[in-house]
Amino acid sequence: MSDTELLPAPVQAGYTLRPDRCVLEPSIRFLRFPLVRGRFAATAGYLDVSEEPGLIVEVDVPSLRTYPWPVKYSILKRSETRALTFTADEIILDERRIQIEGRIGSRGLMLAGDLRHADEERIVLWAKGILPRPRRARWFVRRVHVEIAIEFAR
Repeated sequence: MSDTELLPAPVQAGYTLRPDRCVLEPSIRFLRFPLVRGRFAATAGYLDVSEEPGLIVEVDVPSLRTYPWPVKYSILKRSETRALTFTADEIILDERRIQIEGRIGSRGLMLAGDLRHADEERIVLWAKGILPRPRRARWFVRRVHVEIAIEFAR
């Protein structure tokens, strides 16, 4: 028996995304009521809550489910990418409250919400924020409200 067999396994600092327990819901609102709502499926992701927190979520663009459904085709016609990646630039943890400042593509997105420990192996992240309009958007383009609920496991 070698000496390395007796050493304990290293503790993982990060959590991986569970694709079956993930909701990413963008919506366009008018007077606080959603006009168009959609849901994306996430394919991969990672959350690190150690000294240097980090968050990466990869979203599958063709998985978009919308209501009303014709909106899906108008959105996907303009999209050349198959996946979008949300990367957190800065994460502020204050007990259960979390603020995430990041980027999806080239646009900034700021999310605020809760980070809850379900048990030693699982963390649930719920946050919402607003994706601002593109810089040179037409007058009818609106900002997009984004809400996420994701479970991460070791």
